[in-house]
Amino acid sequence: MSELKTYMDPTGRGGNFVVALVGDTLREPMTDEEVQMEKEKKFNPLASGISINMLDQIYGGTRFISKAKAGLICSRYDGQDFAEEIDNLYDADKEHLQTFLANKGIDVEIDEVGSAVQDILNQMFHGLAKGIHDVEIRLTIHDLKPSIKNLAGDRIYCEDGKLYIDGDVIELPIRLSDAQIYDFESGYISALCGAYAEVLSRDELTVDDIPSLPQKYQKNFYDQRKAYLSAESIQRSISEVYEDGENQFDILKEDAFGGIQTTYYDDYDNGYRRLIEVLKKISDVQLTKSKLMLIKNLIGNLERLGIIHILVNDKTMVSWVDPYEEWGV
Repeated sequence: MSELKTYMDPTGRGGNFVVALVGDTLREPMTDEEVQMEKEKKFNPLASGISINMLDQIYGGTRFISKAKAGLICSRYDGQDFAEEIDNLYDADKEHLQTFLANKGIDVEIDEVGSAVQDILNQMFHGLAKGIHDVEIRLTIHDLKPSIKNLAGDRIYCEDGKLYIDGDVIELPIRLSDAQIYDFESGYISALCGAYAEVLSRDELTVDDIPSLPQKYQKNFYDQRKAYLSAESIQRSISEVYEDGENQFDILKEDAFGGIQTTYYDDYDNGYRRLIEVLKKISDVQLTKSKLMLIKNLIGNLERLGIIHILVNDKTMVSWVDPYEEWGV
């Protein structure tokens, strides 16, 4: 920890650096409760309820993060932003860190230093959560990701955001929350607003207008967001966990579009009716081409609906009002 402080906060107090380091490794708050905790400076487990003197001792190695607080850190750990902070250091500083790691028996390339530190901190926090203070580090950044193609359908299933494979458990790392609207949702949300505007005979409608719509359309919007976020969470998680995860999800999307495109391009009185008919159709389509469908409980009805909105975000479908918009017809 002191080695990192040398290059990231050389003049600051050790205890404050510990708090900042942990904070930089945490993911964004994902629920309303977590957002409130962040406002109250409680989302970072070390930011409250612990004295600066004790934090100084943790920095100095004479005290350790408690099992309870380490467990909370693990449940909120991401480390990607922190890895980028390391990667953005001067080359000379990264070379010093590279040498420091090499002296500890951890050999990495200069462009792997950030990922290596991210991996090491993750293992340390998990060790502390188990009451282990001297964690034996085995770098995992060079481990090959498993392939979905090699999985047998009778040996794998999904439950509570985890994959169970022959007794092994893999946690799907990404769960997007509906507590906030993300920038990457703009495409399908804009298309939904277009559908609502047409059926309600309005010239224009934005996401800010949703709370004032009739309950029918409010519920539809919130249901569609829930479906999208569930499917998008799986798409991102599978791409991160499996070597061919992105490819297999692309196959799933292609299979889904093949099943609904006739319905999508059919004639309707308004875009909202087109949306509803496509959502009905995807629930009945046989999706068989992607190996992801071998994973029991991974892709349910909710995720099927969400894939429709991913297709809109991908611009495979661009409008519920005018499906031929992309053709310029």
